[in-house]
Amino acid sequence: MIIRNILYAILLGAGMAACLSQNDEAATESETEDGTAATSATETTPAPAAFVLEKGRAGNIKLGMPIEEVRQQVVDGTAVKDTLLMLEGQQSTAYVLHQDDRDKGLLIEQVCDPDCKVWRISVLSPEYKTAKGIGVGSKYGEVKQAYPISTVAFEEGNFVAVSDTASMSFELDDTQLPQDAKDMGRYNPGNIPDNTLVTRVMLY
Repeated sequence: MIIRNILYAILLGAGMAACLSQNDEAATESETEDGTAATSATETTPAPAAFVLEKGRAGNIKLGMPIEEVRQQVVDGTAVKDTLLMLEGQQSTAYVLHQDDRDKGLLIEQVCDPDCKVWRISVLSPEYKTAKGIGVGSKYGEVKQAYPISTVAFEEGNFVAVSDTASMSFELDDTQLPQDAKDMGRYNPGNIPDNTLVTRVMLY
């Protein structure tokens, strides 16, 4: 009888220990979930959607968008600041949108008639990519495989490959190409070296 009571006490103790262990695990999981949620809530890195590059749009910024809305699109972890550009000898106000911990992002140019709207977007950050993976840092060979190139030309002192289909201009690193304007004029969409890098993408 005594032995049976001892065995019963041992089994009862083991069962209670198992229940307590399960409760501790559940509490730990709950704490982990709460901790993850708290981390997510304080996360300041913009969502990947903020870096999607497509026709007429870079992240949340669209061509034709009122400038007032541009400021409303600033999310946690990003900032927008005013800057001045010289266009055709005239100063023009533009805006730089970038992550807090990075200098490069988007250069947003405006046109005012009379309300100010987004006229052109220059993508300077390699984080912005098209659905085909094209962006700053891509090679020209990759660009022309992804998008038809209509022409190559000098625009505002930069050598660009233009895709009318995508409504994008891809500024190319021409430092390894002939610097003489006459020689540069001999290039066409088919004979630019494939390894020439994209240094900027312009949406117009």
